[in-house]
Amino acid sequence: MIDNGQNNLNEKVSADQVWLSLLEDLKQTPLEIPETWTKETKAHWDSEELSLVVTVPHDTNKVWLNRRFLPLAKIYFGQQHDQKHLVVQRKGRVGQDDLLVRVQRSVYDQIVDPNKIVPVQIYMFQHWLPVLGAAPFWVTAAMRQVSFVAIAEDDSVLKPISSRVLAKWAPLKHVQLSEWLNKKGFSSWFYKKVKDGYEDVPPEYNVWSQIPLAPHHLVWIENLIKQFKDEESAASILESLLDRTGEIRRVKPGDVELPSSISEKRRTVLDLVSEYFPGNISKNISELENQLVHQITRPNLSVTIPHYFYKKYMDELSPNETALIWYLRSLYREDESAEVHFSGYRSLETALGCGNRTPQRLIAKCMLSSEEGEGNSWETQYSPELSLSNWLSAEFTNEYKKGSPREYSIKIRATEPIHNDDMVYYNRLIKGHLETSLDTKNDNEEGAQTRTGGTHNQTGDAQKDQETKKGSESEGAQIRTGDAQKQTWDTRIQTGEEQTQTGNPRISEHYNNSNTNKSLNEYFNNSLIPPLPSIDDPDLSTDTTVVGVKEINLDKLLGFGSYKHNEKKKLVELIEKNQEMFLAWIIRNHITAAKFPVRLAVKNVQEGNTTEDQYLELAKLGWEITAQLASVSENDLSMWELGLDDDYEDQEELIQVYKKLSKPARKELSKQRETGYYQLYINARGEKEKGV
Repeated sequence: MIDNGQNNLNEKVSADQVWLSLLEDLKQTPLEIPETWTKETKAHWDSEELSLVVTVPHDTNKVWLNRRFLPLAKIYFGQQHDQKHLVVQRKGRVGQDDLLVRVQRSVYDQIVDPNKIVPVQIYMFQHWLPVLGAAPFWVTAAMRQVSFVAIAEDDSVLKPISSRVLAKWAPLKHVQLSEWLNKKGFSSWFYKKVKDGYEDVPPEYNVWSQIPLAPHHLVWIENLIKQFKDEESAASILESLLDRTGEIRRVKPGDVELPSSISEKRRTVLDLVSEYFPGNISKNISELENQLVHQITRPNLSVTIPHYFYKKYMDELSPNETALIWYLRSLYREDESAEVHFSGYRSLETALGCGNRTPQRLIAKCMLSSEEGEGNSWETQYSPELSLSNWLSAEFTNEYKKGSPREYSIKIRATEPIHNDDMVYYNRLIKGHLETSLDTKNDNEEGAQTRTGGTHNQTGDAQKDQETKKGSESEGAQIRTGDAQKQTWDTRIQTGEEQTQTGNPRISEHYNNSNTNKSLNEYFNNSLIPPLPSIDDPDLSTDTTVVGVKEINLDKLLGFGSYKHNEKKKLVELIEKNQEMFLAWIIRNHITAAKFPVRLAVKNVQEGNTTEDQYLELAKLGWEITAQLASVSENDLSMWELGLDDDYEDQEELIQVYKKLSKPARKELSKQRETGYYQLYINARGEKEKGV
């Protein structure tokens, strides 16, 4: 007995000596260690002697402890004890904090409801985001999501989809989304407008269920087919490709040169086979192609975005900001960490498909300040001022040297912050759950004491069993998710409040390796997804031409002018030869509030009349660009003129166009905002009516 007591005493003294020595070292730093800590703090080794556990006064400032003291203390401690860990906890908080973690997680799940999610395939983030760019990427993702729940007849492959409904599933305003829907390019590999909308009836879209192979993968496959088409059969080549799917997935955007016209028409592997092996599309070939595409795109491997994120934050973030968060969450990290390292901005520029200045601006928004250390924690509540810093935390890892790329790391939050709208409800639930849990605990303890009577040993054993059970439950909660709101991404073994703050962004609710069809929502109906188009479909081309001015449906526009069918036909050729002058008169007539702007424009073109230079300058931009500029607010235009355009990364091209305009043209453009020109463009764009 004496020996055991002596051993315990020696162990305690040894831990205290290590702690007091560390305190003396830290007092030489600017941390301003309280003098009373020499007496008010205690230290002991954990059961396996792997961690020095230090208890500090309960009133110690938590932010100071986490962000300033702990990071520096770990550095000093690690210099003397490189195989051990330092754990610091506030006195009297361990049991309460274990309970708090479980309650927070329960309330978090109740508010965020992580089971309601939208799966977006990792292949989309890794290979289509760089090709499409952020804005069209989110339009495409929204189109795929809405097509699952849109109302349609059972046997129909057409989806009536409103742009206002789409806007709920994308970080874009309704007007911006409408513009992107009518732009050509790779987004038309995912959906195609089949029927225009009218009055309250939304347009109908054909949305393909299968994710198309990215263009750089198709070109790589085509090059291989060209190489072996004279030596092997189509089936043999496809079987060879099946053995090289990993190699194909490693082909990144920019690794192969793409033909300039590749975006004009959706292409598949079957298209390539039919081109190089005409008449050789058998059932076996079709099955091999389906298997190949499935193994490359891996549609069941996805990142799951909670509905909560869409409802609360899509309007708060730009397309590039949203893309950065979810691209980083989609990255596979073998070390299971929540941190990604970069050298320079080129890799992010390529990954997001954005301009060369955009990544630098994005990283600046989530860069740690000099006062914040590596132990910074995520705040429970969403803060609009923090912008991207609610989800990402960046830090430079090397000194700036001219001519050398900056190296930096980005830490990624695995859970969502609680929106300000929900904080009162969140705190009320936390309080209610804690009170209920504590009442239950007290009732259980009273019952245990009644049953055991005066047998203190039995009561003590029961309490130990309860503590062991609670400890294991807390540990299990930590392994699953960690502290739901305050993860510091410290992967060291820790206990108490500061030690339950671990997390894992890869093995989290954002990843879904199961069948995505069952994880969308309760309205998912796979039968509503149209089949892949036939390779013989003559209407497969996405580069649709229209009558007259290519950006609008000229028939429809002339119809607004009350021209009859035969009259419209005669006017088409005249307007096609004088497109810029016709548009210049349209712009001028709207600005001058002419009564019949379309008919007056036609009359002036017929008579050969010319208009002022500023209107011609605007007309040279085309219908779409002038409409976009007309929809920009006066405040935004003023910011662009002053060169304060850093917050408009999604409109870089439009800003450059605006800056090149002359002062008279800018003046007329400011007047155009109050006219009906933008709505005229929206109503007039579209395909040529059939039969004309």
